[in-house]
Amino acid sequence: MVNLVVMFMAGMAIGHGNPLKDDVGRDAGQFAVDQRGKFVVYKSEVLPNEVSFSEIQAQLNAFLASKGNETELKSTNRLESNGRIHMKKHAGIGNYVAGDVHYTLVVEDDGGQLNYWFTDLTYQPYRNDRYGKRVKATASPIPLERQMSKLNEHVWKKQKNYAYEAIDEMADQVLKQLEAADKPTVITIRMEE
Repeated sequence: MVNLVVMFMAGMAIGHGNPLKDDVGRDAGQFAVDQRGKFVVYKSEVLPNEVSFSEIQAQLNAFLASKGNETELKSTNRLESNGRIHMKKHAGIGNYVAGDVHYTLVVEDDGGQLNYWFTDLTYQPYRNDRYGKRVKATASPIPLERQMSKLNEHVWKKQKNYAYEAIDEMADQVLKQLEAADKPTVITIRMEE
């Protein structure tokens, strides 16, 4: 009888694989999953020949500082920035802030190929205070990889989709800054006399 129970348990473990890995990959939605099991949004662009990585760093530093990010240069070809972006709620009559998505942006020059990705994604929910004003909830930020109960699964899936939309919009803004790095800041026009 004991052998039968042991064989049953071993069969369950083999048949279902690694439950931690399966849970993260199963409900990733639009996110990619890295080797640590964390959700990421990964983009890659070809670096123009006439633009150096230091010019891109200067352009991104100015842009990210205006957004309130903390930026750190890790090496000559790697830049990391921690920040947050407001996530909008799309359902209902009012389009109010449903929370913040905290992220780490990594920009890396890989020999002419510029790779950038958003990782360490967490969701900071907001709530209404007693005066009806939207304020941060007292809960600590929730990693987007976290699995919720069956009761909250549908709502959590919607929140992850909204978080992806917010991060994807931020990735588009970063791309615009990368494209602006090779353009001159002063434009010379010819005046007719």
